[in-house]
Amino acid sequence: MKGRILVAYASRYGATREIAEFLATKLRESGFEVDCSAIRDLRTIDDYRGVVLGAPFYYGRWPRPARRFLNRFGPALAQRDVAVFATGRVEPNLPESEVRPQLDALLDRYGWLRPFASALFGGRWDPAALRGLDRWMRKLPGSPLHVLPATDLRDWDEIGAWATHVAAALHAAAAQPNSPTAESVRTSRADATLTTIRNDLADQQLPRRP
Repeated sequence: MKGRILVAYASRYGATREIAEFLATKLRESGFEVDCSAIRDLRTIDDYRGVVLGAPFYYGRWPRPARRFLNRFGPALAQRDVAVFATGRVEPNLPESEVRPQLDALLDRYGWLRPFASALFGGRWDPAALRGLDRWMRKLPGSPLHVLPATDLRDWDEIGAWATHVAAALHAAAAQPNSPTAESVRTSRADATLTTIRNDLADQQLPRRP
């Protein structure tokens, strides 16, 4: 396993991709060799010791490309230092405290992943750019997005601060193996068996009761 860091993302309309590219830049400024790639373009993660995984958070779930990524690379991710970010809050009056528990519950379902850092960032909402099912769902009278104007809740200072936190943890894990920060990164590795990971991932494909 080499020392490079991968920032991998799924992005439907570009907002999550822009955050991923910003994080990759910040990690490079912190001294890391970093690749930034769409999840769908990845064939292997063997060259990376750490992965920053980002995806939009739609209706309490990650999009299919993110779930496929976990399904394909789950055993490898369980042996790497992983940080996770999601974008999902687009309503200005909706506090993060009402959305964050949904993300935490999602991560709990991937118990073997155990990221050493996770974050929920505001997203970008542009009704004019919607396609397919998203456009249809917005038109539903009961949808909270029915009358929501275009907005962008991404806080780049907050995102930059999280990148600094992630970089510090990764540096500590490499340079000071006995430090508390390094310990928090090490214990994020699940050491789960391949069977356990496969069973957990198979469970994510089942429909969940309301």
